[in-house]
Amino acid sequence: PTNVGTADLGQVPEELRSFYTQEPRWSGCGGDYECATVTVPLDYAKPADRSIELAVIRLAAGSDDERLGSLLINPGGPGASGIDYARSARAVLSDNLLRHYDIIGFDPRGVAESAPVTCIDDAQMDQFIAIDGSPDDPAEIKDLDDESKEFAAGCETNSGELLPYVSTEDAARDMDVIRAVVGDEKLNYLGKSYGTLLGATYAGLFPQRVGRLVLDGAIDPRVSGEEMSLAQAEGFEQALTAFMDDCVQQSDCPVGPSTQEGLDQIGSLLDSVDRTPLPSSSGREVTQSLAILGIATA
Repeated sequence: PTNVGTADLGQVPEELRSFYTQEPRWSGCGGDYECATVTVPLDYAKPADRSIELAVIRLAAGSDDERLGSLLINPGGPGASGIDYARSARAVLSDNLLRHYDIIGFDPRGVAESAPVTCIDDAQMDQFIAIDGSPDDPAEIKDLDDESKEFAAGCETNSGELLPYVSTEDAARDMDVIRAVVGDEKLNYLGKSYGTLLGATYAGLFPQRVGRLVLDGAIDPRVSGEEMSLAQAEGFEQALTAFMDDCVQQSDCPVGPSTQEGLDQIGSLLDSVDRTPLPSSSGREVTQSLAILGIATA
């Protein structure tokens, strides 16, 4: 692939052109993958002040003769690694896509290998994830509030200079730089979950550079965080109920025998763990929050 063309450069502000015309150094990073870093401005309003590096990975199209360009992919989150997602390309993308497109994954700014935001250490993170998310009394409410404030303070202390520039719009602007340096005139993109908001934001910023966009599991940008959390909870409930409908039809289903009885058993387990956490082989206690996380993740 060649770099961005001169016609496209005419639409790029002069102070950003060095970012758009950079040539990443690709090198093998396992299997058929190549990895590189792409330099972008920390602040697009002041691109000369400071830059950061984004981790990028590429899986070349299976057929040189049938290659149609690149396909940038993002799994969502926000906070999920696009590098890890791209390494699963053969499992999550069709053979047809893999034959026609170079698959490009990237860790968005603030994530994993791309100038990551650091808030708290591993031990503190274990404690934060395990905290009671359904407080039953003033003491538990205070614990949850204190843990949340400690987390936010850690982000400010450890990554305060980066935080103002870890936004969806900044990440979308980074995507346009990646599009240019891999040699595509238009962006072909597959985004899932939060990745749909990232793709929609890109389309709003760069409508003339939109190629083929697939936004899977679209997020409504107009809803509040509370509304989004409620909708996600309803989605989890639907998935759990569908799982239980199927489970009780199997001879080895560990709960049941009916869907409602299976759901009631899970509810009873979570209530019990809320009162008395379970021991584990690692020495950690299995709190209600960790039990819910185990169910939701699966």
